[in-house]
This record gives sequence, C-alpha cells and structure tokens, in this order.
Amino acid sequence: MRWINRLLRSERGASAVMVGILMIPLLGFLAISIDVGALYAEKAQLQNGVDAAAVAIARNCAIDDLCDSPTTAVAQAQSFANANSNDATSNVLTPTFPTSSSVQVIATTLEESGAFGISPFFAIGAAPTTVSVLAQAEWGSPGGANVLPLAISYCEFRPALDGTLQLIRYDRNLECAGRDGHPIPGGFGWIEPIADTCEAAIDLTSATVPSDPENDPPTSDCDTYFNAMLNTTILVPIFDRAYDINGTNAVTGVVGSYHIYAFAAFRITGWKFSGNNNLPMTSLDPVAQASPATKCTGNCRGIQGYFDHWVSVDSAEVKKLGGPNLGAEFVRLIK
Repeated sequence: MRWINRLLRSERGASAVMVGILMIPLLGFLAISIDVGALYAEKAQLQNGVDAAAVAIARNCAIDDLCDSPTTAVAQAQSFANANSNDATSNVLTPTFPTSSSVQVIATTLEESGAFGISPFFAIGAAPTTVSVLAQAEWGSPGGANVLPLAISYCEFRPALDGTLQLIRYDRNLECAGRDGHPIPGGFGWIEPIADTCEAAIDLTSATVPSDPENDPPTSDCDTYFNAMLNTTILVPIFDRAYDINGTNAVTGVVGSYHIYAFAAFRITGWKFSGNNNLPMTSLDPVAQASPATKCTGNCRGIQGYFDHWVSVDSAEVKKLGGPNLGAEFVRLIK
C-alpha cells in the first residue's frame, strides 16, 4: 500500500498547474466578452437615441413643418442621442429626408475625450471600434385603419373645422353635396364590423364598405368600446358618396354601402343610441347645455364631439399611411 501512497503524493499540485494553464484562455474569453458586451450596450443606447430623435423630428414635421429647419433637426437629434447615452455623448450626423414625409437619423459612438469610437478595456493597443446606428420615421395621414364601425358624412366634417361642439345625428335625413358635387346624406351611418368586434377594417383603396342599416351599434361590444373612448380623440372614416343596394347614388332611404374618402380626428364627448347605449350629452359640456343644437333628446340618435387636428405616435390601429389629410396625422418608425 505504501507505493500507492507515494504515487498519490507525487500527483499533488497537478490541478493547480492545470488551473493556471487554463486561466490564460479563460481570462482571454472574459476580456473579449466584456469588450464585446460594452459595444452592444453602446449600440443599444445609440439606437434608443436615434429612434427617439427620428420620431420627435417626424412629429415636428407633421405639426409645425420644421423639416425646413436643419439646425433645429440637428439640435433635436443630438439632444435625444445624448440623453439616451450613459456618458451623454454621441456623434449625430445631420438628419436627412429620404422622402417628403420621412426622416433618417444616423449616430456613431463618441468618447468623452472626443475620439470617435470605443477603446477596448482589455485589448490594449487595439484600435477603437466605431458603432453606427440608423433610424427612420415617417409621418402622414392614414390610408387604412381599424376604427369604430361608423362613417360620418363629409358634409358634417367640412364646416366643422373651427373646433365647435358638433351633434351628428343618425335620424335626420339631411342632404348636401359631396366633394364631387353629387348629393349625399348628412349625419353618420353604421358600417359592417369585423366579426365579434366593434371595429371595422377600412382601406381607402377599396371602392366601398358595406353598411349596417340599423340605428344602434352593430354589436353589443360597442358599449365597452364607446365607454373607453369617452373624451378621447379617435379616428373616424369620412364618406363622400353613399349607394343603395343596387349601387345607385343614395341620399334618403336605406344605404347599402359608403365610399370612404379619408379619416378625420374626432373627440367624442357623448352619444345617444337605441337601447341602453346612452350617455346623456347635455350634462357633459357647458356648451351643450347652452346650445339646443348640440342636445340629443327624445327620438334623437347621434354622437357629440369636436373635429380635431391631431398628431399621434400611437399608430396601433393604423395599418398604412398615405390618405388625404383631414387633420389627423400619424408618426411611426419604419427602420
């Protein structure tokens, strides 16, 4: 047994030698991972900055047409990029406008020392690495969206851009001229929703959308939808032609379909429909109380609110841009 003990004693320290040998590549891998991780972290910060900058510049273009001011765009892009960087420094190139309704922002790394690029922590002597990121945002009026299943006459929208409170009635057969001079009904009408929802999918490239010829919302789910949208601004489709079931121009009587021209922004302050879907509008707004024209009592059926100028970065319901501008514009990242 003594020779076994001597053999075991002769192996003492072998593991320490192996650990020492393996520490060299392990430390090398650790150094690489730290340097690479720092680059990824810097890239993430820069990307957040240019994303925010592109959206902010696009929003300004939609609101105030500040695209004509490169100095403002550069300062805004630099501000957002620095705000999203841990060391508050970045190199932002002059924003460019690839199209009349889009902006592109590019940023690269910049150290506090003023050097372009990031010097590695462990790879001593290695050249600094430059990270570049890009973001592109666009703005415009909706060309397709999921909206409440109602369409408002162009005749109601056109004279209502002064911001006054409006009562748009379903049960009043007004007649007026559309954009092309053809007579169309005023008020609003329900349109067929997506199955089991209180939303309609509208694409302006389609010729028409079928109507739902009832005087109350097409589904019971609409109670919940309307209550959630009280005193908020939403998109509403605007129709400029109405057709009967035979495809003939319809002014009075049953409408079979509507031609949707564009989307407008409408701030809902009240409504009165058939059944229990009823919110007394006269109690919502002092203007409504003072003006009989905006009250909806008795057999009246209608919605109350304001047509609004609206720019939003929440484009969840918007499927595409490119429609006529009726005061509603959206901003979104595309790169």
